[in-house]
Amino acid sequence: MGEIWIIGATGRAGRSISAESTTGGHQIVLVGRNAERLAAAAAAVETPGGPPPRTLVTDDPAGRITADKPDVVVNTVGPFGATTVPTARACVEAGSHYVDLANEFEPVRSLLELDSAARAAGSTLVTGAGFGVLANESLVYELCAGRPAPTRVRVAAMPVVDGLGPAVLASVVDAAATGGLIYRGGRLERTRLGAHLQHVPLPDGTTRPTVAVPTGELEAALRASGAGDVIATSSEVPTGRATRAVLPVVGAILRVDAVRRSVIRLIDRWKLTPPSAQGDTSWAYAYAQWEGGESRQAWLRTGEGYAFTSRVAARVAARLADGDGRPGAFTPGALFGADLARSAGGTITFDSTAKDL
Repeated sequence: MGEIWIIGATGRAGRSISAESTTGGHQIVLVGRNAERLAAAAAAVETPGGPPPRTLVTDDPAGRITADKPDVVVNTVGPFGATTVPTARACVEAGSHYVDLANEFEPVRSLLELDSAARAAGSTLVTGAGFGVLANESLVYELCAGRPAPTRVRVAAMPVVDGLGPAVLASVVDAAATGGLIYRGGRLERTRLGAHLQHVPLPDGTTRPTVAVPTGELEAALRASGAGDVIATSSEVPTGRATRAVLPVVGAILRVDAVRRSVIRLIDRWKLTPPSAQGDTSWAYAYAQWEGGESRQAWLRTGEGYAFTSRVAARVAARLADGDGRPGAFTPGALFGADLARSAGGTITFDSTAKDL
C-alpha cells in the first residue's frame, strides 16, 4: 500500500484531490501548517474500505519529505514558481515520486529540466497534472500520432470553474510577470503579453476569444508535437482591446521582484480571488498544420475545471504509488497518454477540415 502525501490539503484543490484519492487503498497523508484545519479536512474525507487519512503538520514540507521518504507527494501549493522546484528536488533526494498542478510556463519548464536528476534517483516527476497542460497536450498527441512533426501548432485553454482561490491569482501574477512567450522556428521568442488574439471555433459553431499567455501548455505542446512554431492562448485573460493594451505595462511592473512579492502578499492577506467563468463546460482546443497546408483540429470537452484537475492529479498519484511510472520528469500526457484525460472525464473530438488560423 503506497503512501501519498497531499501538500496544501486544506485548500480547495487539496481537499478535492484527497476526496478523489481514497478509492485505491493507499494511505493518504494530509500535509499543512494548521492542525485544526487539517483535522477538519481529514474528518471530511470518506474512505470506504481504505485506511483513514493521517495528518502531518509542518512548516517545512521539503525537509519532512527528505526525512520521511513518502512514496508519492502531490504539491497543490501555489504560486508554483516558488514551490515546484524545491519540493521536487526534495522528492529526488528522498527517492519519492512527485506530482503538481502547475500551469505557469517557468515552473513547468524548470521541472522538466530535472529529468536527468530524477532518472538517476529513480523518481518520477510529473508537472501540470490538471486541466490546462493535460487537456491541451492530449489533443496534440492525438492529432500528431503516427504523423511527421507539424510546422505549426496552436492550443487554447478555456476552462470554467466554480471559484478560484488566492493561490490561483498569485500564479496569474507570476505568469504575467513572465511576459509574452511563443515558440518560433523552435526557439523561445518574446512577444507582447496578450497578443495573438484568436477566436477559437467550438463544435457548436460558436467561437471564444483567447489571447497568448505564458502557460505550461506552451512547453507541453512543443514537446508533444515537435513543431517549430507553437502558440498557447487562454480565455482566462480578458480579451478586450483596452485590457490587451495595458497588459504589457502590468507585466513589466510585476517583473520587479519587490512589487511582485508585495502583490502576492496582499493577495494572500486579503484572500483576493480572480473572477470565475460561468457555465458548466470547459474546453481545450488544438490546431496543427503540416507542410503543404494540411491541417487538423481537435477539442477536449469536460465539466468544471477544478473537478477535472482533481481527478487527473489523483489518478496520476495513484498510478505512481502502484508503480506504473518510470524514472524521469514528465507532463502527464507524456507519461500516460491521452487516455488519462479520457479517464478523468474528457471527451475528444476531431475535425480534419480545419481552416488556417
